[in-house]
Order: sequence, then C-alpha cells, then structure tokens
Amino acid sequence: MYRLCIAFSALTAVAWSQCNGGIPAAEAKDFLAAHNKLRNSISSGNYVAKGRRMPAAKTPIMNMVSFLTWDCEIEKSAQAVANTCVFAHSKNRQNLGENLYTMWSSNKVSFSGMGNKSSNSWENEFQQYGWNDVKLTPAGFSSGIGHATQMAWAKSTKLGCGMKLCDGEKKVLVVCHYRDAGNFLNQNVYEPR
Repeated sequence: MYRLCIAFSALTAVAWSQCNGGIPAAEAKDFLAAHNKLRNSISSGNYVAKGRRMPAAKTPIMNMVSFLTWDCEIEKSAQAVANTCVFAHSKNRQNLGENLYTMWSSNKVSFSGMGNKSSNSWENEFQQYGWNDVKLTPAGFSSGIGHATQMAWAKSTKLGCGMKLCDGEKKVLVVCHYRDAGNFLNQNVYEPR
C-alpha cells in the first residue's frame, strides 16, 4: 500500500507541473490532498459527521477508483470561472461539478493556504449540518452540505481548481471543478458496505 501511495504522488506531481495554469503547484497539491483525505476517511468507515459515523464504502478508496486525480483541462475550466471574479455558479458546465469559496480582507490577500482553507470550509459542512444518509436526498442537499458531498462524490474522479485575486487583491475567489459531476438527488454519494 505504501508503494501505491508513492507512485500515486509521483504521477500527480508530474500532472501539476504540466498544467501551466494560474494555480501554484503547492495549492493544487493541497486541494488534492484535502479531498483525498476526506474520501479516504469516508471510504474506510472512519469519518464522523457531527457525531455520526458514516458507513465504510463497499469499494475501498485504495483501489484508486475513488481517488481524485488532478486534470489540467479541468483546471483551465475552473480558472476561467475564477477569472471572472464573480461569486456565482457558472453556466453550461458539461458534466462538471463546481465548488466556490471566497475570502475578503481589508488588506491584500494571497493564494497561500487557499487550497486547505477552501477545502476545509467545504468539508466543515458535514460537521456543521450533519450527514444523515449516504443517499443525497432533497432534504439533505437543502441542509447545506452540497460542497462537502461534491468533495466526497465517489463517481467524481478528476479535480481541477482555479484561483483569482480580485478587488485590488483584497479578495480571492476559489473555484474547483469535478468530473464526473456529483450531487444528483436520490443517488448515493458513495456505495456503502
């Protein structure tokens, strides 16, 4: 298993260096690490959402099916949305899920730490609102866990994110796109054991 993780890290590091997008490689690595940490915890049955342990996945994450990998084309798509500096879901995403995050300050901000900050903010929805069922019901989605369920959506296998400094560099907009898109109502986020 250790060799598999090393090989996976080497493969994704090559992909980050080839993207030539607007996102720093360290932030891309942090986005991917945060997402896969959440997915691994859920998959192994160790994830607790607001006091409720979620069931383990039928297919373990270590088989690489549920691991997210970085995709340069998806990064470009997310970066194009971030470049608008508009905090609103984009239109006409073809089989791409989307998560948004923004942070303002009275001082200039930077990209530093945004991969972790945005991912942790999205994952925190499970802690704040709970997660009652692996099936995404209308009530579950309406509870405010949509960013977190997209992070965990097992059928999403590729990730790409973009970031843009806006408003005189006093705001940062973060956009992540996921292929295949998640958050389909009345479908399972993942298949439980």
